[in-house]
Amino acid sequence: MEKTEKKNSLPRGILIQSILIGILFGGENIFGFFEQNFMNTYLKHVLGLPEFNVSIMVSLSALVGLIMNLSWGILSDNSRTRFGRRRPFFLIGGIFSGCFMILYAFSENFWMALIIDALIIGIFSNAYYVTGRSLIPDTVDVEYRGRANGIINIVGYIGLLIAIAGFLLANEIFAIPDPENPTGTIITQDGHVFVMMIGGLAIILCSIIGFIFVKETPLSELPLKKGFFGELSNIFNFQELRKQTEFFKITLAFTVFQSGIAAIMPFLFIFIFELELSTLELILAVLISFPIMFFVTFILGRLADQFGRKKFVPIAIFITAIGMSITLFVKMGGVNLILFYIGFPFVVIGLLGLVTPLKAWSQDLLPDEKRGTFYGLLNIIYTVSQIIGSMAAGLVITFLDTPWIFPLGSLFFILSIPFFLWVKETLVTQELTPTGWSS
Repeated sequence: MEKTEKKNSLPRGILIQSILIGILFGGENIFGFFEQNFMNTYLKHVLGLPEFNVSIMVSLSALVGLIMNLSWGILSDNSRTRFGRRRPFFLIGGIFSGCFMILYAFSENFWMALIIDALIIGIFSNAYYVTGRSLIPDTVDVEYRGRANGIINIVGYIGLLIAIAGFLLANEIFAIPDPENPTGTIITQDGHVFVMMIGGLAIILCSIIGFIFVKETPLSELPLKKGFFGELSNIFNFQELRKQTEFFKITLAFTVFQSGIAAIMPFLFIFIFELELSTLELILAVLISFPIMFFVTFILGRLADQFGRKKFVPIAIFITAIGMSITLFVKMGGVNLILFYIGFPFVVIGLLGLVTPLKAWSQDLLPDEKRGTFYGLLNIIYTVSQIIGSMAAGLVITFLDTPWIFPLGSLFFILSIPFFLWVKETLVTQELTPTGWSS
C-alpha cells in the first residue's frame, strides 16, 4: 500500500527537479526554434544567397551535431568535477551557444555564418543538449519518469510558445516585401538581430539557472570514470552492443516515428503561410492547440507511470495519426478554418506531445553508467529520421501538394506501432524506492 501511494504521488524533490530541467528544455526550444529557422533565412533574406548554401550549412551542422553529441555524452559520463557531472557542460555549452547566436546576426558573408553556426554552435549547443537530457535518467527513478517527462515537456514547450511569439512579433515589425517576389516577404537584418537576441539570451539564462539550482547525483555514488577513447571503442564493440538489444529496438522504433515528425516539421510553416491566415487566426490556432497538447502531455505521462510505457502508446499514436490526417482537407475548395482548428491540435500533439511516454521508455533503456554516451547514440534518431522524413515529404509535395505531408507523417506514425510493440516493457521490472531519486 505504501509503495502504491508513493507511485501515485510525485515527490516534491522530483517535481522541483522536473521544473528545473524543463527550464533547460525551454531554453533549448527557444534557441533551437531560431537556430533551425532564422539562421537559414538569414542566408536567403540578408546575404541574398541561394538555397544550396542553406543545404550546405544544414548538412554540415547535422554532421557536427552527430559527432559532438556522442563526444560530449562520453565526456560528461566520465566527468567528476566538484560542480557535478553534467552541470559544467550545459553551462559552458549554453553560454557559448547563446553568445555566438547573437554574433551570427552580424555575419558579413557565408563563410562567417558557416563557421559560427555549423562549427562553433554545432559544437557547444550539443554540450547543452546531451547533458541536459541525461539529467532525467540520472536523477529521476523509472517509476516517476513518465510524469517527470510530462512536466519537463510542458515547461519546455512554454519556451516554444515564447519563440513563436517572438517570430510573430518579428514578422509584424521587421517584415518587408521581397525584392525578388512581390507577393512574398522577407525579414530584415534588424529582425534577425531581434530574434537572435531572444534565442541567445534565453539559452544563456536557462543554463545559468540550471547550473545554480539543478540537483545531481552525488559524486560518491557514481562509478569510476573511464578514458574517452576506451569508452568510444567500447561503443563499437560487438559483444558490448549485444547487451543493449532493447535499446537498439527502441532506437529503430523511435526513428520510424520521428520520420513522421520530420516529414511535417520542415514544411509546416510553408503550409501555414499558404493558408494566408491573419495574425489573429494564427494566435487563435495556438490558443486552441497548445492547452490541449499540454493536457494530453500531462495525461500521457501519468498513464506511462501508472500502467507502463507500452500499453497506451499504440492507441495514442493511432488516434493522433487519424486526427492529423484531417488537416489534408483544410485547403480543398478554399481554406476551411473549422477543419484547421480541429486538425491542428492533433498535429501539435503528434509533433510535441506523443514523445512524453516515448522519452521515458527510451530513458529506461539507457545503460546506467553510460547514459550520456548512449544519449549521443540516440541522437542518430534525429539525424536519420530527418533524411528519411524530409526526403519523403519533398517527393510527396512535388507530385501532390503540401497538405499531403500530414497523411505521410501519419503513415510513419502508424508504421512505428509494431516496432514499439517489439520493445519490452520497462516499468514492471523495476523496484519502487522510497525517495524517487536514483541510487
